[in-house]
Amino acid sequence: MSDRLEWKERAEELPQLYQGRGLSQEEKEKLEERYRQMQYEPGESIGVVAAQSLSEPATQLTMETYHQAGGAQVSLTAGLPRLIEIVDARRNPKTPAMDVYLHEDYNSKDDALEVARKLRQVVLEDLITQDTIDIMQLQVEYKLNEDLLDDYDIDAEDVKARIEESVRKSKVSVDGNNIVLESSKDDYDLRDLKKIKVKAEEARIKGLKGIEQVVVNEQDGEWRLQTAGSSLRKTLKIKEVDETRTKSNDLFEILSVLGVEALRQTIVDEVNETLEAQGIGVDDRHIMLLADMMTKEGELNGTTRYGIMGNKDSILARSVFEETKKHLREGSLRGETDDLEGVIENILVGQPMPNGTGMIDLKPKFAPGDDD
Repeated sequence: MSDRLEWKERAEELPQLYQGRGLSQEEKEKLEERYRQMQYEPGESIGVVAAQSLSEPATQLTMETYHQAGGAQVSLTAGLPRLIEIVDARRNPKTPAMDVYLHEDYNSKDDALEVARKLRQVVLEDLITQDTIDIMQLQVEYKLNEDLLDDYDIDAEDVKARIEESVRKSKVSVDGNNIVLESSKDDYDLRDLKKIKVKAEEARIKGLKGIEQVVVNEQDGEWRLQTAGSSLRKTLKIKEVDETRTKSNDLFEILSVLGVEALRQTIVDEVNETLEAQGIGVDDRHIMLLADMMTKEGELNGTTRYGIMGNKDSILARSVFEETKKHLREGSLRGETDDLEGVIENILVGQPMPNGTGMIDLKPKFAPGDDD
């Protein structure tokens, strides 16, 4: 990893090299030689090299599922489980999260806490200090926490309106900081009331759906927020939020909100962060090749039977990676042909693969009597 970082830093000096100053002749030659070494020849198996370069370090990753972030309060999937989530393009990550940055004008603790209040999902259950079921009247009485109501800048009327939106068959009344809940049906029993109670306590009163926790931290004089849960589209609409730096670790959400180019860069960043968190460095070009393969169709495809492998044009290439009978059967019914243009299918039928020197049709002409 240190070697890769060294050459990243040296790359910043390339403008000076281009202008012919700032570097000694020996440094120039060393840098040019390094550049030549990093080039690949036509026909080189860059896919195999990238696969090996990623998979071998992956075997050194720990199976520890979580690491602590944001002041040891938000747990995030890490190590091998996180790498598998990324490479397989899992639709629902185990620990969705966002890193939320603020505009320079709102870079203060008070503004960060205010944004945290806007983000964190607050349900009725979070606000109540006591609940009582009146069996005779068939109603539920809630006592609300006044301090929390003030902290989240809501009142009992706001709570009432949210409950009525979430629980259609309910009748809600307010008495100070007390909420009384009953069914709007004329004929109901205690079982019906308990169902309404459970649904009401899950009603979202404030915040964004799915964001269960928000941690506020200061780093290098800048305030930022980390969330447990993700709602990127709505978060970017908050005026204090810097939309150019705020990001999510949910790949499909990045694709739908920011597009495929942002998704490609996110894959590169997430893989790098996962590996470097455990002291493992992989050349960026291998990770970029993986990201290109996963996003080249304009959508997100994982390295699975329904992703990259399932989208190959060659029926033989598809059939060697799981579900062999299915691909051969469906290919036969559709009358598919295979031109044997790839590596996998040529190995399968025992022909030279179009790779390396096998890409070139070259027949030397020897002079008569030449035994060499």
